[in-house]
Amino acid sequence: MSNINELARIEFRGSLGEAFKKYGTELEALADRWRTELEIAAVDSEAAMGSMKGHLLLFGMDSKIRARRVAKRLKRAQDLAASVGDSADQFHRSYRKHFTPS
Repeated sequence: MSNINELARIEFRGSLGEAFKKYGTELEALADRWRTELEIAAVDSEAAMGSMKGHLLLFGMDSKIRARRVAKRLKRAQDLAASVGDSADQFHRSYRKHFTPS
């Protein structure tokens, strides 16, 4: 939760360009940490589920396939976290483009 508090402490007052840049940087760092955590969790959970006993005649291949399907949810969440990071970077650039004189 401390990472979210770090974002909440940034006030959009004074120099908005500096505040938006700081917010975007903090949000991008948070998204990167989430992406990394979700990547690790996806690999670890797939390995844990894949080691479970499956159908005897299928030599456990059914467990590995189901594990891959379940872990794919975390991989999708990882992609979403990466997208948040990209959007955070675009936030400040978009502000500069639309609100600062050229």
